[in-house]
Amino acid sequence: MVILAGASPDRSLQAQELAETGAIPAKFLEQILLLLKRADILQSKRGVGGGYRLNREARNISLADVVETVDGELVRLADAERYPQFSGAEGLDSSLKQAEEAVNSRLRAISIEDVIKFGSGEVMAGAGI
Repeated sequence: MVILAGASPDRSLQAQELAETGAIPAKFLEQILLLLKRADILQSKRGVGGGYRLNREARNISLADVVETVDGELVRLADAERYPQFSGAEGLDSSLKQAEEAVNSRLRAISIEDVIKFGSGEVMAGAGI
């Protein structure tokens, strides 16, 4: 997503080019690209000059959008129903839930555009960094 967001808005990138640039196995990436396309985060075009591009502005795509599309849910650390009961179990569950909420809140707050700006040394104002 960051590679696509950093490309010229009028340019589509082919899956192979994205795989090489991101050092991602092509077959694995193709599956991810299809999920992102089905979620209307990406658009694709076949043929000469075809490939993938963002379907929305990078500032309107959060890291949470991408994680939920690819993984089905955001970070999940706590599941008290699966833990045995022992001294400190409630505290552990509460601590994990707080960490989970903090991480997921950040994923919702940071856009793909923020990631690019942060990488160029700019501060992520909207994301609180």
